Amino acid sequence: MCCASALAQFTTSAATPDVLATGNNDQVQSKVVNIPTGGFYMSWYDNSAGGYDPWVQRYDANGIGLWPNKGVRVLDTNFSSTEDYGLTSDAAGNAVIVTRSDSGSLKIIAQAVSPSGALLWGANGVTLSSTASVNAPKAGRAGDGAAVAGWTEGSRAKVMRLTPEGTPAWASVVTISDGTATTFLSDLQPGDGGTVIASIVRYQTFNAAKTLQAQKFSSTGVAQWVSTNVRVFTSGSLQFGNFPSFIADGEGGAIFAWYGTGPLQSYAQWVSPTGDLRFGPNGSGVTATTTLERVSPTAAYDPILRRIYLAWNEHVPNSSIYGSGGQSFSEAGTRLWGEAGLTFSPTDTTYEETQARVAMLGEFPTFSSVRSPAYGSQMSRAYSYDSIGTPRWMAPVELTPGGFVGRMVFMPTSGSPAGVLAIWESGAVGVTDLVGARLNADGTLGLPSVCGDLNGDGAVTGADLGLLLGGWGPANGSPFDLNHDGVVNGADLGILLGCWTA
Repeated sequence: MCCASALAQFTTSAATPDVLATGNNDQVQSKVVNIPTGGFYMSWYDNSAGGYDPWVQRYDANGIGLWPNKGVRVLDTNFSSTEDYGLTSDAAGNAVIVTRSDSGSLKIIAQAVSPSGALLWGANGVTLSSTASVNAPKAGRAGDGAAVAGWTEGSRAKVMRLTPEGTPAWASVVTISDGTATTFLSDLQPGDGGTVIASIVRYQTFNAAKTLQAQKFSSTGVAQWVSTNVRVFTSGSLQFGNFPSFIADGEGGAIFAWYGTGPLQSYAQWVSPTGDLRFGPNGSGVTATTTLERVSPTAAYDPILRRIYLAWNEHVPNSSIYGSGGQSFSEAGTRLWGEAGLTFSPTDTTYEETQARVAMLGEFPTFSSVRSPAYGSQMSRAYSYDSIGTPRWMAPVELTPGGFVGRMVFMPTSGSPAGVLAIWESGAVGVTDLVGARLNADGTLGLPSVCGDLNGDGAVTGADLGLLLGGWGPANGSPFDLNHDGVVNGADLGILLGCWTA
């Protein structure tokens, strides 16, 4: 754990983000999952060895990679392009990746990587399906921490729970169907107990309406919302190729956000643990007006106030005027931030605005978006509000240094003090890197300001002592050099012990 090959960490300046994954070619499509004991796993595709190979690295709360050689290559492939894939963690704290393999034939495989960086399910993972028509695998976890894999096979969505050894836990793969309709898997999230919730995009013919459905499965693979899948919305249509994600509410239910095409407007839905539609048969629209197009929403949930928050990108039709907005919903689906919501990134003439995100920064809904003043020039800013929609910061926080900002992850950190991780693709096409920043509750960037807190969990304990002792010797820029004298030694140990948490 103390032999990381890189000592970069989250910095206080947007101009110098933490470089999390770099190589001779593209590092793209990052996915991130928190580790309850602190830090996070990040997976991505690396195109440095003749194919887009999935990799994973474990990072501490400071953004420092803990495994050597930039991480662990999960699989050696020859893919010249990418599809979606899945990352989760299981009850034992392992990272679990579900992805495609082209070894021998096209297949879906799952692989677990231990906290020490060991491949647990064989050199090539475990094969879940091997046909010529498997696509877009997902990884999720059940409410009891078991890993769950899903994918689309032909024209049907498939789901399988995995044992800790990586073998199928159900007698057969579950197929999510709806008569003769096509069902594409969209997302997987935990339910209550040992259940898992799966969402699908459903359509009858290519030009027919594309809607969202959901189903909950028990630990033995039995559908819990019996007789029919839950119709998340029943009128309108998703845009073709759009597969919305959703979030678990921590109680056995699910919160959905999507946009329809006629008109281009965003909606929210809350499905109860028993499959009831709390926001009615068509969900709740984010505003009562349709003068702006509002697309690509994301959702966050505050379980204390039982509030749902949405962020979206908005556009004046037939113009180059773009912005981003947000809304808060009550448990009954009532819009709490006015009929028009709030605009956190004001509409303005610009090339485009994309990637609206929302995450809970402690108790505060915090938003970000990526604005492009001109083609090829992008910047991302963050905005934070209290529960009634009052801004908490004097000005937006700059997250990125400018340039290309691709596929941003924006999610809460684990542990205390609260923070938000922002991780994105940066650099030129063909040599893209993955970089990141940590956003704090006071609007600053960088590490939590707790004396001696080396792993960023808000306390100074034996975990921090272990990190300092593991980095003993010449510092070479190490963040464990607490007095910045170029060496990690007894002086730094004294500082850490003086900050010890009772």
